[in-house]
Amino acid sequence: MDMKAILPPETAPPSPELRVRSTRASKSTRKGIQSIEIGFSILSVLMESTRPLPLKSIASKSGLSPSKVHSYLVSFCALDIVAQDRQSGLYSLGPFALKLGLSFLEQFDLFSATRPEMSRLAEDIGVTVFLGVWGNHGPTIIYRVDGPLSQAVLDIRVGSVLPILRSAVGRNLAAHLPWSIVRPIAVAEIEQVKPGDFDSDTIEDPQTMVTFEKAMARIRTDGISRCRKGLLSDYTALSVPIFDFSRTVVGALTMMGRINSFDDNLTGIPASKLKEACRRISSACGLMQQDAAR
Repeated sequence: MDMKAILPPETAPPSPELRVRSTRASKSTRKGIQSIEIGFSILSVLMESTRPLPLKSIASKSGLSPSKVHSYLVSFCALDIVAQDRQSGLYSLGPFALKLGLSFLEQFDLFSATRPEMSRLAEDIGVTVFLGVWGNHGPTIIYRVDGPLSQAVLDIRVGSVLPILRSAVGRNLAAHLPWSIVRPIAVAEIEQVKPGDFDSDTIEDPQTMVTFEKAMARIRTDGISRCRKGLLSDYTALSVPIFDFSRTVVGALTMMGRINSFDDNLTGIPASKLKEACRRISSACGLMQQDAAR
């Protein structure tokens, strides 16, 4: 049998409009307005750029023809979503885009954005997941979800204020906050450290300001903190930061489970899933993808 007879004829590469439509269709079966989706693909190019762009660059990055991009830009400029410099002709986001962003920040609720991710993590990994923020007195737990394998951890509940040195969330938040805020609390806690409080004087378990500063640098590099036997002698915890659009830490997700049953390897599956969840939450907070990858 001639295979050419049953093979579909060769076709040209799909148009940018078709690519956008196919991508959107894979995410949702609901019918949308294609022109709006194409328009936002153009806005995404401007949003991801650190400087104003010429028409040709926008067309190239969006995969659309210059004439089509120009038509959209004319409408966007009329609505102040995009602004064009009269001398250079370059395009950038306009004042209405700023108003949209500010309105988003006013309406954004960290708790609502985080809760679904916490539920998925707790169910998937099976352990307890905490949402912590930096409160008036230090790291504070504001929400908790227990997984199928969770034990009753009554010592750590909503409203609990945790130490910096002896908790994964405390170390995590401290590593990403200004030194002027963190230092007084760190000094006070280090002064109270007694021999035997930690297994050893390592970077991971700081007992001096020198090891504490090294621990903070390591956490910023790894993007994750760990604390074994810090709050409870038979528990270990992992914590990952949540950032907003300005890469300011606004909270942290922490998983806690029993030692030898919860995998607290910094490159293990639970750690990877925790990082992915916090990356999605940070994106919802407005953090750009290139910033999240740092």
